[in-house]
Amino acid sequence: MPRVGVALFAACVIGAFFFVVSAIQQDPEDAACPPTDRFAKISPDGLFEPDAACGPTEQVTEGVIAPGDTMAAILGRYINPADMKRLSKESREFRLSRIQAGQSYRLTTRDGEFVSFEYVISPVERLVIRAERGEYLIDIEAEPQHFQAEAASGTIEQNLFEAVKKAGEDADLAVNLADIFAWDIDFCKDLRRGDTFKVVVEKRYAGDVFLGYGRILAAEFTNQGETSRAFHFAEKSGKGGYFDEKGQALRKAFLRAPLSFRRISSGFTHSRLHPILNVRKPHLGVDYAAPAGTPVWSVGNGVVVEKGYNHAAGNYVTVKHNQTYTTRYNHFSGFAKGVAKGKTVRQGDVIGYVGSTGYATGPHLDFRMYKNGQAINILENPKITADPVPAGKMAAFRARVEPLLAMMQGAAKPKSVAQARPEPRPDTFAPPRAPEPVELFTLHLPPEAPTAAIQPRPSNKALPAG
Repeated sequence: MPRVGVALFAACVIGAFFFVVSAIQQDPEDAACPPTDRFAKISPDGLFEPDAACGPTEQVTEGVIAPGDTMAAILGRYINPADMKRLSKESREFRLSRIQAGQSYRLTTRDGEFVSFEYVISPVERLVIRAERGEYLIDIEAEPQHFQAEAASGTIEQNLFEAVKKAGEDADLAVNLADIFAWDIDFCKDLRRGDTFKVVVEKRYAGDVFLGYGRILAAEFTNQGETSRAFHFAEKSGKGGYFDEKGQALRKAFLRAPLSFRRISSGFTHSRLHPILNVRKPHLGVDYAAPAGTPVWSVGNGVVVEKGYNHAAGNYVTVKHNQTYTTRYNHFSGFAKGVAKGKTVRQGDVIGYVGSTGYATGPHLDFRMYKNGQAINILENPKITADPVPAGKMAAFRARVEPLLAMMQGAAKPKSVAQARPEPRPDTFAPPRAPEPVELFTLHLPPEAPTAAIQPRPSNKALPAG
């Protein structure tokens, strides 16, 4: 036992000796960093802000293109004129001379040497110049895009556009929403204060930057106490439409009117005093008064069977929709591009423009509809619906409707603009600015002093390489 104790004591002495020797003989690589910096290297701050002497550092400068700036002026310190000229020739998709004031950029250097330059062309594209293996490479990089479904709601106070904007959405959504219910609601005449809408719509993003709308997946509109709902449903072929919760098509064979008009100046009658001929004659159509040049669209799908001019109708177009219905449009000031006899038109396609050619005392559209060759009053035209959801697809339709209806009903209050528009991601190089207030919380927070806008400036903060 005493021998074992002596052996252990000797081992401890030898170990202590080597520890002291290794501490005295410092590693040359570590000599550049004081002992305190060794601890900094494993601390959170040390990971992101190493001492400059411990290795190469990157400097990132973010800013905004100023009026009069050029690529040569921004990069001339790093890239010689010959290389700039070559890069300009290689950049065929985006000319370097097209950089615009107000667009963000990011310049990265390493120990004063050029690493990369990135310029935001748009929310979905950026120009990138990189230094690799002694050469400069230029490319256009696309930001990945994605869709996500979001709900919104609002109440009509003045008009649909104002209500949609107040809900934090864009005017395009109002147009798309009106298109869905255009067969049942006249958004120029039928709206009343207090009418409401709810919608679930696809939104397209690049990162967090909103780019635009996709399809409206579900919509609800309450007009004068009557609620209409619409759900988008498409078959595997991709062909789809809007249906109510029972699977009945919202789309009708014909629109309620072929244009946006100010008033009906003359209705359907079998006896009218002609304003020019001053004799009583049948007027088997509807006159819509509207400014000259107002677009006129086909009320349904069909084929142009006539396009011409006569002294009474002026410039006119006739569209045959099916074996039963035909429509006629008179007094055009001109025809839409591409409209010709034999051409197919779809519901809503512009076919001409309001004018006063032929027998007309002022700009208007004389619109006529024929059923089996007999003129009928469009104002009394029954709502002719398209085909419903096929019986074999109803189970799939109901399975789609249920979650959309729940999401739509969950659209409580209209969103504020701040909620509806996410802030750009940091890599869009947007300069820092004061956050917008969120309306839901302004009643609960004390007022704050206004925050001055922060001007973009180069960032001198050194970042680790890689």
